[in-house]
Amino acid sequence: MKTNKIAILLFTAVVASPAALAESPNFNYVSAGYLDGDIDGDDADGWTFDGSTLLGENFFLSGQYQTVGNSDDGVDVDFNWLSAGLGYRTAISASTDFYGLVTYENVEVEASYRGSSISDDENGYGLSVGVRSMVSDNIELDGRLGYIDIADESETSFTVGARYYFNNNFSLGANYTTLDELDLVGLTARYSF
Repeated sequence: MKTNKIAILLFTAVVASPAALAESPNFNYVSAGYLDGDIDGDDADGWTFDGSTLLGENFFLSGQYQTVGNSDDGVDVDFNWLSAGLGYRTAISASTDFYGLVTYENVEVEASYRGSSISDDENGYGLSVGVRSMVSDNIELDGRLGYIDIADESETSFTVGARYYFNNNFSLGANYTTLDELDLVGLTARYSF
């Protein structure tokens, strides 16, 4: 009799809690998309490509390449940003993961005018922490706070995003990133595996 009551209570708790039914976020994916940006008050647009893959249960590799640019009075300016690193994730509920990431960062600025061009690039590192949560079977929310140190200059970044899953493999998402004088809005398509 006591065993039946415990089984009924456990079953009721699982059925009543939507988080217990949602899957945890998937860290195995590749994605690509469009970027609309503002660099120090100037409009820019470009594209992004990123991916992630789990190494066992908790560790994962992550990489991202973004490029945005604009053209004004014959001067073309491009901003290219490569980030690659190692992360660790841990579940804080059945549908939510907390994660941390250590990254190598490379930033390059290219400018060209009438056939002449110059470029400059700097390297550094980044540290970030975030939370990814499947708030329903189809909707994921993501928030990340980061610290980037390049050429002895440091900045804090903040990213928020939302993603809609059409099925287990294909999703569309939107995110917003701000870093010093750089603001980016991204629209991406993702394939999860």
